[in-house]
Amino acid sequence: MDSIKKYIGGFFGSLAERIFVFFIALFISQGPQYMNLYLNVLSGATAEAEKSVKLIETKANELGMTVPQFIKDLTASNSQAATKSGEIHEAQLKRFESLKAAFTAIKNAGAFSRPFIFLRHADWTLAKSVQFQPALPFTLEALGYVIAGIILGMILFRALAILPKKIFGIKKSPMPA
Repeated sequence: MDSIKKYIGGFFGSLAERIFVFFIALFISQGPQYMNLYLNVLSGATAEAEKSVKLIETKANELGMTVPQFIKDLTASNSQAATKSGEIHEAQLKRFESLKAAFTAIKNAGAFSRPFIFLRHADWTLAKSVQFQPALPFTLEALGYVIAGIILGMILFRALAILPKKIFGIKKSPMPA
């Protein structure tokens, strides 16, 4: 217990550390808000991609083909335009599958695994489209993020305060009597 008190100090230590920890916690508490806004953008992109895939499917069905057969027929064509069109359709199909998988994974993720799943599946071109509005979240999930932010802030501040001393060999000077 004494080691915890020694590490934490008087509540959080210096005023600089308190301010640093506050801003880290505030920044991390915005995670759920940003991920929800990203899910909205991802949902729209997935719906638009699905619409394109359905159109490809309709055209393939009109010819009595499956989508893979339709794309294979286009890409194997002697016409460069048809070949390029097949490549575009194939890319649209892959994009739809990717967006759908990302949406499902992020939406179904637990509160504390969501940031890691978000980072794994994020499409950064879509992430740029998020119209982020900071919020003051009042959810249990956000409280967990704030606590994680406080702990991370404390660790980062202490690391940033200690590392230069260890790297450059700076030692505490003895206090004059």
